Amino acid sequence: MAVKLSGVSIKNFINAVQRYEFRSMRGRLLTWMMITALIPAFFLVLIGLMYAERQLEKRALADLSSSSKRLHHDISLIVNSPLETVRVFSRSPYLRDALNDFSSVFDRDELYSMDYQDMQDKYWAYFSLYAEKNRLRDLLILNKQGEVVFSAVQSEAYGADITHIDYIGTGMQAAYNKALWQMDSAIAFSSTDMDERTYAFLAAPVVDDTLLGVIILIPEPEELERLLSIHSHSGQVVNLYSEKTAVGYKSLFNDDAVDRTSSLGKRLSGAMLGTDFDGELDYWKGDWLVSIRLVPVLQSVLVQRRDKDVVLQSVRELRYGGWGITLVVLIMTFVLSRRLSHNLAAPVFSLTESIERISEGDREVSVDVNRKDELGKLAQQFNQMAVSLRDTQAQLVQTEKMASIGHLAAGVAHEINNPMSVVTANMTTMKEYAATYVKLAELFSRYLKTQGDESEQRQEVLDELEAFEKDEDIGFVHQDMKALLQDSQLGLFRIQHIVSSLKLFSELDKSEEEEINLRETLEQVVSDVAPAQSRQVEITYDIELDGKVKVKPEQMRRVFSAIIDNAVRACVDKGSLRIKAWRQDSVLLIDFQDTGCGMAPDQVSQVLDPFFTTREVGEGIGLGLSVAHSIVEAHAGTLNVASKEGRGTRVRIALPGH
Repeated sequence: MAVKLSGVSIKNFINAVQRYEFRSMRGRLLTWMMITALIPAFFLVLIGLMYAERQLEKRALADLSSSSKRLHHDISLIVNSPLETVRVFSRSPYLRDALNDFSSVFDRDELYSMDYQDMQDKYWAYFSLYAEKNRLRDLLILNKQGEVVFSAVQSEAYGADITHIDYIGTGMQAAYNKALWQMDSAIAFSSTDMDERTYAFLAAPVVDDTLLGVIILIPEPEELERLLSIHSHSGQVVNLYSEKTAVGYKSLFNDDAVDRTSSLGKRLSGAMLGTDFDGELDYWKGDWLVSIRLVPVLQSVLVQRRDKDVVLQSVRELRYGGWGITLVVLIMTFVLSRRLSHNLAAPVFSLTESIERISEGDREVSVDVNRKDELGKLAQQFNQMAVSLRDTQAQLVQTEKMASIGHLAAGVAHEINNPMSVVTANMTTMKEYAATYVKLAELFSRYLKTQGDESEQRQEVLDELEAFEKDEDIGFVHQDMKALLQDSQLGLFRIQHIVSSLKLFSELDKSEEEEINLRETLEQVVSDVAPAQSRQVEITYDIELDGKVKVKPEQMRRVFSAIIDNAVRACVDKGSLRIKAWRQDSVLLIDFQDTGCGMAPDQVSQVLDPFFTTREVGEGIGLGLSVAHSIVEAHAGTLNVASKEGRGTRVRIALPGH
């Protein structure tokens, strides 16, 4: 569940990031500038810190190794000097004499006998002075049986047999045995029963012609401890380990024991065999830089270690500073990148806004970008394009106007020419008929004038009148004259209707908008348009409007009249017309859906053209929907027609902001 939630959170985060500015040019510029600047800086800081850490660790390890070598040398000097001292002292004739005297008295009398006290008084001053001068804690003289026959401070070892089992594992016995085994000076370390501090025991055999005994010097431990403590400072520890048991090593100066199989134990064993080690160990808590080397004079291993965290503390402090600087660089880069991306993207934004304004119909657009780079050239080319576009549009508008005028003129000429041809033809015929009527009137006038004359002359005129009436078929002329006049009147009326409809195009912007009740207006239009046909069509209203709508009343009545008239006439048999009005997103929508005969696709594409009609000749001039379309466009709206042949037609009017 946690993984799923985490995945969803990551996805939401990515989506939020994408929704920020990264879809815009400015956002992408800002992002890539940040990435381009920060990734190198990040890796430079990271690599620099890693390199500094490696170099510092390497240098610290080299310094530790060098320090360990110096300490090894100093320890050797500290140890070798007293070893040489005890070696020289063991060859002193005075010491040999004292050892012989103490041994003879010790073998013959008790330790506290008068003879032994006299012997001690004889030599005590010399040996006590020697011990004080050499900063010895004690000076012991042992006979060849290992018995302490003299102690400068009369310690607990005075009179003891150090070969006894009680002294097994002590530094005193170890030094004694080494001196006898090597027949040379030797050193060993251990603590005493009375003191937990570690002491060095320096032993050397006292020889004349034969082995007389052993001299053991026990110096104060301060010198070696001081040396080790000097090197054991903050973050650094120095210790000496000796091989005490078969399973491990023990520190000479504390209770620290090391298992032979541990990582440190293996390094100590290697050092015992002469293999020094300089490197990193995690034997102690944390990581340590360690230098391990054998101190042969002590038969011990010197371990000098330094806490890696302390060594690298300066680098880690530098790391905090480095990341702090990186953060500052990040902020500065963000500010500069944002500023730069704004400067780069601003001209593009200006171009985009200008293009949007052009797409919305504003052709008087120019971009003011005072730059001399590629963006400046682009702005200049855009301005040139805008000027060219305005000129081209003006030409297109003029061409379209001329084409529209030509198309309209052709349509008007065609529509007027038909009735005018009829009128012209009728006028020619009626002119001939008029001449006939004139001749007939003249004959009738002559006939009237002969009423007082002789009957013979009058009869001649009457015969001439009857012959003319018969030849010219005056009855037919009379009937045909009526038909010609009626056809001419219809043609002239059609021409008058066309002219009045065309005149409406020039008067679309002259009327004022008023608030009307849409339902009442529609019902009134329905009652006025083709009442005979509308009674055969079921008309329903679905007006979902609150209050009135603001339109130009007379113009919209003409629109509704044209649409309703077409719908009613399309329903040859009993059909239906559904009128629906509603608002959608501040747009007033009015639908007229009929169940009439419908139209073919090629007819739908021409239905808004002037003078296009699907009615029989004489039933319509084809300007109704064309005028309606112009009126709706004058209201900043749209008029769309959708129709299927045999299924009906839907006309939708959309008026935004009404």
